[in-house]
Amino acid sequence: MNAIKKLDTDPVASRRLLIAAQILALIAYGLGLQFLLRTTGGTVFVFSTLGPVLVGICVLILAGVTIHRFLRSHSLFSYEIFQPGEIVFQQGEQGDCAYFINSGEVEVVVVENGQEKVVAVLREGQYFGEMALITSHPRNATVRAVNATKLAVLGKKNFLTMLNLMPSARKDIMHTVTERAMKTSASQ
Repeated sequence: MNAIKKLDTDPVASRRLLIAAQILALIAYGLGLQFLLRTTGGTVFVFSTLGPVLVGICVLILAGVTIHRFLRSHSLFSYEIFQPGEIVFQQGEQGDCAYFINSGEVEVVVVENGQEKVVAVLREGQYFGEMALITSHPRNATVRAVNATKLAVLGKKNFLTMLNLMPSARKDIMHTVTERAMKTSASQ
């Protein structure tokens, strides 16, 4: 389980696992060569016990990395981790994705008359940035992480796929968009 979590947060981890599998395969190959060149009782024992174990471990590593990559490439979401104080996006930037809070907390900040004003604090299970998926308007607020926060990122293309697959999500997101748009226009 820890190896899978590590693969989610560190793309280098899957490369390291593949390198480890290759090294184990080379060791098994070396044992096979040793067996062929010097067939003795000892090499028969070592090759017949260690060879299948090493090859089995290689196959498990390769299968795990392959399954992980397949699931990741066919997922609607990608994941990003933000540290406390780190900005997710700035007010005025063009947006092309929405964010769903997997864990942690963010604050939504609007700059008015040169002053920062926190207009909302969002927690696990909530989302933001959905206006970028529906309109081409720039971001209307800055969002920054309050504490270590893991966000699921949904791009525009995947958003359209999600709306087609899950009509209930469309209703919920449109309700939130309308509600937030009314709050924004009322405060201006």
